[in-house]
Amino acid sequence: MDEGLVAIVTAGVGLVGALGGAAMGGLAAVRGARMGAETTARATIEQARTQGRAQHDHWLRDERKRVAVLMLEAYDRFTIAASSVMRMFDLEIEASPDIWNAYRTSVNEIRRAYFPLRLLGPAPVHQAARELWQSIEQYHEGVEEWCDGIMTATDETRAGWRVRGEQQTHSLARAHSDLIDAVSESLQGNDSVPRRN
Repeated sequence: MDEGLVAIVTAGVGLVGALGGAAMGGLAAVRGARMGAETTARATIEQARTQGRAQHDHWLRDERKRVAVLMLEAYDRFTIAASSVMRMFDLEIEASPDIWNAYRTSVNEIRRAYFPLRLLGPAPVHQAARELWQSIEQYHEGVEEWCDGIMTATDETRAGWRVRGEQQTHSLARAHSDLIDAVSESLQGNDSVPRRN
């Protein structure tokens, strides 16, 4: 074989080898870049999920606090209005439409505040809110009954109302205290936010 031809063949083989090596190196580089990109993408997605969960948890905590405060403030207005109604039943103050309006408004505020608190939980707060709401509804039923019979009430009937009212007031105070405890514990983080898998 001619030396020039050998040199060309050798150069050609070298060029083919170099191109093959470059191609293999390029494929390895592409594969490595792809694996790096996938790893980065997974890390980014996980970071976004973690941030999303943290933001959701923060939002949920703020909402739970907000609706708990609304319920407790509504309860305070209810107790003031209910006290005025009881004083009116006991003939300590004169009957007035304003007293009735304030009382009925306070009962409706309790109802409006209860449902968001019930929906946002957590379970111990939900349960405590439910018990307070049920106590208020029972108290309200008693007030409606007393209102219907006020014109024909005897001293004995009034005494019975007083006893029943005092018992219900104790139930309300206990349920109110339980709700405060459940909300406080929840806001301190002892009742964690459930996570989806």
